[in-house]
Amino acid sequence: MTPREAIIRVPIVSPNRRKYAGNITASLAMLADHSEFASAIGLIDTSGDLTSLVAELTEVFARVYLANAHDIRSAIAFIHAVTSPAALGNITFHISDRTAHAAVRYAWQSGCALYACFGGETAVVEDIGPLTADAEELVERAIAHGDEHVIKFTEACLHRHRLSPSPAYLAAADHVRAVIPQR
Repeated sequence: MTPREAIIRVPIVSPNRRKYAGNITASLAMLADHSEFASAIGLIDTSGDLTSLVAELTEVFARVYLANAHDIRSAIAFIHAVTSPAALGNITFHISDRTAHAAVRYAWQSGCALYACFGGETAVVEDIGPLTADAEELVERAIAHGDEHVIKFTEACLHRHRLSPSPAYLAAADHVRAVIPQR
């Protein structure tokens, strides 16, 4: 399946079974008791073109962010679901194909883990309305905001948007300032 088709099949931890343990890594421990999650890593084919796979992963997880980031905890979790494959896209040309394909598989798995632990019933935002802010304005807003997550997320979204345009990136970069408190 494509990442967009597969993300809706990732089994989420029931909200009444979620236990947040202070940080993202500790919170992911709840997957140990969620055996249904184990199959998520195999939902997509990661043997294809690396550039396309990274583009698909970052775009899907920007849509997951938009559907599920409603407070600082969920925003930070889903920021990492986007920035991780975005960073991977920057290094794939410097590592072997075998290592890069394995890394894409793990980037998918880690994004799915964040969705399973922090996400809701709606996996992705499908329809994204027009945005009035352009890239330059989004950069200025992120810098004025001052939070490092807002800044790095805006940079990752705008970088990915330049490489593979999607309204999801612009909408996510615009949204993040509303859920992370300004410094």
